[in-house]
Amino acid sequence: MNLRKARLASSLLGLCIVAIVAAVGCGGGAAQPPPPVSVAMSPAAPTVDQGGTQTFTATVTGTNNTAVTWSVQEGGVGGSITSAGVYTAPQAAGSFQVIATSQADTTKSATATVTVPAVAVAVSPNAATVFAGATSPFTAMVTGTINVAVTWAVQEGAAGGSITGSGVYTAPQTIGTFHVIATSQADTNKSATATITVPPVSVAISPSSDTLGPKGLRTFVATVGGTNKTAVTWSVNEEAAGGTIDANGDYVAPTTQDAFHVVTISVADPSMSATATVTVVQSGFLPTGSMATPRAEHTATLLNTGKVLVTGGTAGVQCDQDGDCADEPTATAELFDPASGTFAVTGSMAGFRALHTATLLQDGKVLVSGGFASVDTADVFVQGTQTAEIFDPSAGTFASTGAMTTGRFDHTATLLPSGKVLVTGGQNENVQQPLASAELFDPASGTFAATGSMAVARAAHTATLLPNGRVLIAGGLDANNNVTSTAELYDPATGTFSPTGNMNMRREFAVATLLPNGRVLIAGGYPSDGTADTSAEVYDPITGTFTLAGAMATGHAAEIGILLQTGKVLIAGGGNFVAELFDPDTGTFSLTGSLGIARGYAKASLLPNGDVLVTGGTDATGVEIKSAEIYH
Repeated sequence: MNLRKARLASSLLGLCIVAIVAAVGCGGGAAQPPPPVSVAMSPAAPTVDQGGTQTFTATVTGTNNTAVTWSVQEGGVGGSITSAGVYTAPQAAGSFQVIATSQADTTKSATATVTVPAVAVAVSPNAATVFAGATSPFTAMVTGTINVAVTWAVQEGAAGGSITGSGVYTAPQTIGTFHVIATSQADTNKSATATITVPPVSVAISPSSDTLGPKGLRTFVATVGGTNKTAVTWSVNEEAAGGTIDANGDYVAPTTQDAFHVVTISVADPSMSATATVTVVQSGFLPTGSMATPRAEHTATLLNTGKVLVTGGTAGVQCDQDGDCADEPTATAELFDPASGTFAVTGSMAGFRALHTATLLQDGKVLVSGGFASVDTADVFVQGTQTAEIFDPSAGTFASTGAMTTGRFDHTATLLPSGKVLVTGGQNENVQQPLASAELFDPASGTFAATGSMAVARAAHTATLLPNGRVLIAGGLDANNNVTSTAELYDPATGTFSPTGNMNMRREFAVATLLPNGRVLIAGGYPSDGTADTSAEVYDPITGTFTLAGAMATGHAAEIGILLQTGKVLIAGGGNFVAELFDPDTGTFSLTGSLGIARGYAKASLLPNGDVLVTGGTDATGVEIKSAEIYH
């Protein structure tokens, strides 16, 4: 082989080797095909409001050319999309397909399903009461489109009122039912309706009826509905003969006993009015001088001097550094002088007291015992004090005396014929620990000594000295914190308690009054549910039984019960201003002149001239008051 042929063979061999390597690779074996082109989209199934936009992204694999072509399968009716993948939904509801197609391989694509919801409209509020001529704003919520604008209209036209472009509705001067409509500007076929009621003007008066004594006072309150114009005018049907009333509703009864009518008329609609009937009777309450200190759960004791000693009680809310608040007792005392109708501060007690007792002793001094002295505001916890003190009217001062054997509040203290004082029951601490124990205070020694215990533990019960010298104990909370109907008798001769007949009703914070015939009236109180009872019953010491009497007109609890010089019993207060008289001869109640102020936990004293002084208490909001009034 010559040199030229040898070179040609070598060249051909090299080309063959290159071809083989290209075919099988350097490692040998069969050649691997390139990966296929694929396309993926995100998001895969969005919801886009009409006219809204959504940006899609496409991911292309299997090629270096990652460009795609965007399109909407349904064409223009399905919306539009830019080359950057920004989709704009059509102004129509439906389901549409957005497609991303690979530019490297047009047979490869991905599809996203777009849901375009229907337009919906909601109005808030969907129903409203709007006074005649008044305005009320409405709001519309439009969904399913980026165009949330609405057009407002009143279905009934001008007769149904008017509404601004911002949804502020003005009611017509016409009573009726009307409709506000919000219509979508994006889709005028979609709307929502609110129903509007324009009510008539109404007037109510409170109280709607009352019983007052001559020149008795009452503030009437008018409530006007159906209009923002709440002004009223006041008048008395019978004019001057029926009393007087001012622009504030403050009424003064005439001296004539009869029925009269207080009228209030709406200024907005003079055709609308309300009337209260006032019955003027022979006796009633009139204001007198106020105490120096507002107080409730206090005592009021008629002294032999004719003045009334008022001691202690809660005197308003006090709060500690943690913000815990409670009604706190006071140690102050004051004297009411019937001659001047005024109160004057006297010496203070040594201790703070509320729900205590004050008993006039045979020597004219006053024994003040027990009560709770403070409140743990964090736990609303109270503990009865054992301390006692004596008020000397001649000096106007208090002096400590011997302590009780047990601390107690919500107890009773009864002066016995012997001059000693019987103290029964009460609570030592909290409202769930009534006591069965009893003790006697001996003024001669200034000390307390235990006497026989009651058969039933009691607190907020009654104790009444009977003509035979025994003491009737009735009702109250028992050891299980349940209101009881049981009753028992204390015999000073033996120092023991024995059961007597039960009351017909369970009673706590009732009032017990000895009647001229030797029987005992027990009225009102709480039977258990916190609602004052209207029933009353009479205890007969001869038979040892209770008999139901006529019912009161209004429930009373923690109220006033005073035997008048006429032989009738005045019942008043207990959280309302109603006053009633019990007639022992008929066993029935009748209304008498009302208190000027609704009072709870007030105290009363029979004055030497036969009038009744009522002091303090809590008003309708539970706040202690310092005013006082006299029943004539």
